[in-house]
Amino acid sequence: MRSLRYTIKSIAILILGLFLLLIPRDASAAVPTKRILVLFPYESNMPGFLNLDNGFRSVLSASKDYQFELYLECMDLTRFPDERYYEKLMDLYHEKYSNPKMDLIVANLRPSLDFLERYGPESLRQVPVILSEQDPRLLGAPLEVPVAAVVTDVLDVEGTLALAMRLHPDVRNVFVVTGASQFDRSLEGMARERFRNFESRVEFHYLSGLPMEELIQRASQLPEHSLLFYMSVFKDGNGKAFKSPDVLALIAEEANAPIYSVAESYIGSGIVGGHVLSHTAHGARVAGVALRILRGEKPGHVESSDGSGIQYVFDARWLKRWGISKEKLPPGSIVRYREFSLWETYRWQILGIAAILFIQAFLISALIVSLRKQRLADRALREAELKYRTVADFTHDWEYWSAPDGRLLYNSPSCERITGYSSRHFMEDPSLFGRILDPEDHAIWEEHVRANPLEHPFRTIQLRIRTPDGSVRWIEHVCRLVTDERGEFLGIRASNRDITDRKNAELEAQQHREALAHVTRTVTIGELATSLAHEINQPLTAILCNAGAAQRFLSANPPDLDEVRKILSDIIQDDKRASEVIQGIRNLVKKEPSRRETVRLNEAVQETLALVRTASPLEETSLVTELDSRQPAVLGDRIQLQQVLLNLVLNAAAAMKDTPQKSRQLVITTVVQDSHSVMVSVRDSGTGIDKDFMDRLFEPFCTKKVDGLGMGLSISRSIIKAHGGTIGARNNPEGGATFYFILPMDI
Repeated sequence: MRSLRYTIKSIAILILGLFLLLIPRDASAAVPTKRILVLFPYESNMPGFLNLDNGFRSVLSASKDYQFELYLECMDLTRFPDERYYEKLMDLYHEKYSNPKMDLIVANLRPSLDFLERYGPESLRQVPVILSEQDPRLLGAPLEVPVAAVVTDVLDVEGTLALAMRLHPDVRNVFVVTGASQFDRSLEGMARERFRNFESRVEFHYLSGLPMEELIQRASQLPEHSLLFYMSVFKDGNGKAFKSPDVLALIAEEANAPIYSVAESYIGSGIVGGHVLSHTAHGARVAGVALRILRGEKPGHVESSDGSGIQYVFDARWLKRWGISKEKLPPGSIVRYREFSLWETYRWQILGIAAILFIQAFLISALIVSLRKQRLADRALREAELKYRTVADFTHDWEYWSAPDGRLLYNSPSCERITGYSSRHFMEDPSLFGRILDPEDHAIWEEHVRANPLEHPFRTIQLRIRTPDGSVRWIEHVCRLVTDERGEFLGIRASNRDITDRKNAELEAQQHREALAHVTRTVTIGELATSLAHEINQPLTAILCNAGAAQRFLSANPPDLDEVRKILSDIIQDDKRASEVIQGIRNLVKKEPSRRETVRLNEAVQETLALVRTASPLEETSLVTELDSRQPAVLGDRIQLQQVLLNLVLNAAAAMKDTPQKSRQLVITTVVQDSHSVMVSVRDSGTGIDKDFMDRLFEPFCTKKVDGLGMGLSISRSIIKAHGGTIGARNNPEGGATFYFILPMDI
């Protein structure tokens, strides 16, 4: 019994000893305490300073060499710029920090050091000082107070502006926003210096020291292709103090252009983003220098940044507001304030659950489907074969399938109705198809056969074949590539439709259109008969007069042979002129098949005007030609195109019959549009086209002429359409109308 109690007592003592070993010792008893005073010239709730303070404290708290007592003083110098306030503030600091003595002072920003230099009590003058500044260019005048170290970072205004210009390549104006405080002016000076390299690419405007209302109004009325570059506003032009992020938020709410800046503390207040300085990283660097000084090291007068505290940071809300894609951002960019969807938040959980449900559903479905497939496969195959055979054998068109080597796998019975040869003939001799082709179409068929079916899986051509009785039939041949589920080539499926009746109807319609066009030309020439007779009579009269004069010169003694030669030359020219007029009339009225040739439109216009220049409808009318110097040419029928021009010119003259003679002007223009087409237009100064009549202009028998048939424009549309072009009309803003047609160029 006694031994049991002894054993229990020993175990209890052992457990107590282990417990005491696990109790942590008071580290403060062995680690010295260091007191650090941190000075900040502005308000205590500035986001940039809060981030800097967090970075500073995080490094100090991780140190195992010292315990730290941090004293933070935000002096609010901007809101209280009064000499008496400064003196009383330093009296307070003298009372607070005389005892215990500070081991280190961190002066954040140059105004803190200047304040300490001017008003600092003797109790603080002997303490080592670290000056923390955002950029070495903001240090200003040389330091008059000895400091232990200067820790600077970089405000990358050049990099941020270059980034903004890449994201907005059409920017033309950059508006730089700064306030009226000393710090604001320092930032403005730095911006002006660093932006000189960009002045050849954009125009800079400095919104500096403006009253707040005017600044917001200016930011809301910026011209197009502008952006704002925000530096800081701690005081406006009226002397009112502000927190810079609050001013940024007010501007962003009204601004009509994107805003960029160089401080991370402005992310979330209205800027799109930038190559920004991380105040947290800067605070950590300051803490590292502070530890080295407290250990007795001399880190050097200036500790410059290595660039690690600068990064690309953006606000997703403003990226969306200004339509900037995240793909355009530099690699490694940080995007904050994203809107995460349920899918983005729980993507892997959703995918896992969906995968499990899918697998379960798939296994169950597979069991059911496999049973049904086994029962239905044979029946479906038989039904499909019967259905295909029924459709193929009884289709009206001639269908066939050919293997890759040219053998016919199937040929429908309809081939006998179309070709006169039975299906057996083609199955036994597949080359029969080529032999029954019309000789003129052999080239079309050979080109079709040589084409790679893998590159042209669906093709259509029209051919003529000759039946055993010698008759000619038109067929439309359509073929399609056949492949299996793996994409392997299995052959060609073809369908041949008899289109003989359609082709005959098209030919007959074409003949009727050409006959109607010929009648229209003849009627037009009849209307111009008087003017044409006058045009021919002029050179004939001149020939008669010149012949009489020649007789007189020959009767002289001696004969004046030089004058006779001149007269004979004039007679030859007048004869050619009469011949040209007569030939132009003959060309317009003769009836011969349509033919295609290269037609120079400028020459066609001149020839047409030569026929109608003295016509009575064009009397007292100013004729103007504006012909393209590139001599545009088209492939077509010269006579038909001249008929269209003649019709448009006479219609334009008729439209100006009620226009005063001095105001009658008819302008004919040719112009190459896009190197592939040419437009010919006829512009008049008449009364224009009624809106209700515009949609029916080119319909047959639609006219407003009392003695007109209404066929001229309809025939013109048919001619232009047959030439692969378009015709149209529009009213001119200054009065009158313009009729035009567009044709593809002969390149």
